[in-house]
Amino acid sequence: MQLVPITSEDEDLTVRLECDPEIMVHIGGPRPESDARAAHKRRLELMEKGDAHMYKIVADDSGDVLGTVGIWKIDSESPQTYEMGWLVLPAHQGKGVATEAARLILAQARSDPKVRYVDAYPATTNAASNAIARKIGMENQGEFDNKGFAGVLRCNHWRVDLG
Repeated sequence: MQLVPITSEDEDLTVRLECDPEIMVHIGGPRPESDARAAHKRRLELMEKGDAHMYKIVADDSGDVLGTVGIWKIDSESPQTYEMGWLVLPAHQGKGVATEAARLILAQARSDPKVRYVDAYPATTNAASNAIARKIGMENQGEFDNKGFAGVLRCNHWRVDLG
């Protein structure tokens, strides 16, 4: 698989992923389409400023888009802290796609001097994403209430130190 930077032409992919109830079940439910489109534009702006690395996950053999993965700068105790997230289309879930994509983006992040810590915040109910965080070498810092676009979710705080 390869990671290909998202562009403005990938806005419909964002809508397809983030408006899908099955994909978003552990993230507060599907977003309204207008919110997903606005989020895509914000991510492109963050990429332009160098504060995010956002990719679509593309299969080597078929060229099919399997999902997305990204890291983006967050407000934190450390200016070198980024959050990581992944979304995989239902037909490709359970096949190691998110795990491999997360490993690829972490390998890339290691060469970016602005990135020291990468955090992930999967809901405590999301066994698959919590397993991915563990498989890629993140350490669980504990549970907390995470306020997001859909309200408050009980999440695990996973972290890897790239330093």
